[in-house]
Amino acid sequence: MQTRFLKWVHNPWISLGTICLLTFLAYSNVFHNPFFMDDYAFIVDWSLIQDWKNLPQFFLGYQPPPGQEGVFSPIKTLIHAFNYHSFGDDPFGYHVFAFINYLVSIIIVYKISLFFLRGRLATFLGTLLFALHPVHIEYVSSLTGSVDAVGINLMFISFYFYICGQRDDGGLNRPYYLSSLGFALASIYLHELCITLPVLFLCYDACFMSKKIPYRKIFLRTLPLFLFSASYVLAKLLTLGAITRGRYLYDSFYLTMLVTVKAWAKYVYISFFPATLTFNHVISKGIFSFGQEDFDRISVMTQSILDPQVLISFVVLGGIGYFAFKNFKKNPLITFCVGWFFIGLLPGSNIVPSGVYFAERYLYPGSLGFCLLFGWSMNKLFQSEKRFLKVRASTIAAVITVMITVLFGARIWVRNLDGKTEVALYESAVRANPQSALMRTDLGLVYIRYQFPEKAVESFKEALKIRTDDSVIYFSMAEALMNIGENEQAKEALETAVIVDPDYADAYYNLAGVCAALGENASAREYLNKAVAYYRQQGENQKADHYEKLFKDFFRGVWKETHN
Repeated sequence: MQTRFLKWVHNPWISLGTICLLTFLAYSNVFHNPFFMDDYAFIVDWSLIQDWKNLPQFFLGYQPPPGQEGVFSPIKTLIHAFNYHSFGDDPFGYHVFAFINYLVSIIIVYKISLFFLRGRLATFLGTLLFALHPVHIEYVSSLTGSVDAVGINLMFISFYFYICGQRDDGGLNRPYYLSSLGFALASIYLHELCITLPVLFLCYDACFMSKKIPYRKIFLRTLPLFLFSASYVLAKLLTLGAITRGRYLYDSFYLTMLVTVKAWAKYVYISFFPATLTFNHVISKGIFSFGQEDFDRISVMTQSILDPQVLISFVVLGGIGYFAFKNFKKNPLITFCVGWFFIGLLPGSNIVPSGVYFAERYLYPGSLGFCLLFGWSMNKLFQSEKRFLKVRASTIAAVITVMITVLFGARIWVRNLDGKTEVALYESAVRANPQSALMRTDLGLVYIRYQFPEKAVESFKEALKIRTDDSVIYFSMAEALMNIGENEQAKEALETAVIVDPDYADAYYNLAGVCAALGENASAREYLNKAVAYYRQQGENQKADHYEKLFKDFFRGVWKETHN
C-alpha cells in the first residue's frame, strides 16, 4: 500500500491533480456566497472602477474607496475594474476568478516546494497543507481578498524565478533575474504585504548562498528590490499624504509592540490549530484584531513585559528563533522556513501603524515557510524506520496526513457556510468574540438591514453591557426600537446618545423625528434646529439643507404648528 502511494505521489500530474481536487471539494460550497464586508467598498459601490473612462485615475490622482483611507494599490484597482466589467454584480464570476487564482498559487507553491524539498513525497505533503490550510480562506472566499492574493502569487512567481536563476558559481541567470524583478515590482504595487519581498530574498541568500558569494554581493543583487519597495512607499506618500492607516495604541509604540508579540505567538498557534476562524480575533483579554475604540482601555494600558501572556509569547518566539539559529549551518532549510514565516508577518506588525493587530490573511505569504517545514518533517517521519509504542513512524505520518486533510478540509467547508449570509457571518464573529461591543453592534446593524429588529435590540443591549459610553450603540438601538414601534424607548436611547456625545447631529435629527411621531412638536422643532446647527458647525451644510427639507416635507403639520 505504501509503495503504491509513493508511486502515486511521484507522478506530478496525479499529485497536483489530487491536491486541486481536494481543494475544490473543500471550497465547493463557496461559489454562490454573496458579496460581504469590503466587497461593497471595493466592488459593488466603487464608482471609480465602474467606468473605463476613469482608468487614468487608477494611477494618477488615485483615491481609495470611502472608508478605506490609506489603501494605495493602482494595479489592484485595475484588476477590480477588469473583474467588474467581466462579472458585473454577479458574485459567482468573482468566486470562479478567486478559485482559479488559488489553484495558480498551489501550482507555484508545488514548484517552489519541489525546488527546496527535492523529493516528490515531501513536496506533495507541503503543498497539500498549503492548499487546505484554513487560514487562507480570507484570500479565497473573500472576493476582495482574492485580488490581493494575485499580488502574493506574483511574489511567489518572482521568488521562483530568482531561485531557479541561481548558478552553481553563485551568479544569476540574467533572463531569470530580470523576470524575477518584473514580477517583484508588480507584486509590490499590487499588495502591501509584498513590500518585504527584498528581505525574503535576503533571507534565502543568507541561508543558502552565503558560502558561495560575499554578503556585499548578496545585498547588491537585492538592491533593486529595496528600491521597488522604497518607490512604492514614496508613491503612496505623495498620493495619499501618509503611509499609515491608523495610530499606535494610545499613541504608544511600546504598548503596540506588546500586542504584536502576543499576536505573533497567536499566529504560530493558529498555524497548527486553526479551529477558531473569524475576522476579529481575541488577542488577549480586552484586545482584539482591530477597532481600538472597542478595546478595554485598562487591559491595554496595564500591559507590561512581565505579563504572563507576554512572557509566554516571548518564550515561544525566542525558542523558535533559537531553533532556527541553531540549524543555520546544519540545516539551513529550517532557518529559511522560520525566517520566511516571520518576515512575511512584518507588514502587519504595526511597526508602521495600520489599525489591524491580527488578521488571518497576514499569514498567507509566510505560510509558505510553514508548509515547507511541514513537508520536510513529515517526509522524515514517512521515511523513518522507528517505531513509537510499536507503531511504525510511517503509519503515524499517514494518519496525521489523513487527519489534517479531513479536518482542515471540513473546517474550510464549515467556515464558508458562515459566508452564506451576512447575518450568519456576523453571528459567527460574535460567537468567536463575545466580548466585543463592536461586533455586537455590527450584528445589530445587520439585523436591522435584514429586518430582524427584535434581534437587533437584543444585540445592542448586549453591546451596552460591555460598553455603556458609546453613543453609536444608543443611536443604532433607537432605530431598531422605532422599527418595532417602541418610540418612547427610542427617544430615551437617543437622549442618552446626545448626553454621551453632545455634538451628535444625526442623533438630534432622529430625536426630532421621534418627537414628531409622538406629537411632541415643540421638542421636535428644538431638536431639528440643533441637528441643523451641528451639521453646519461640522461643515456639512448640504446635508443640513437636505435633511431640513426632508423633515419639513414629511412633518408639514409639525413644522407649521411649531413655526406659528
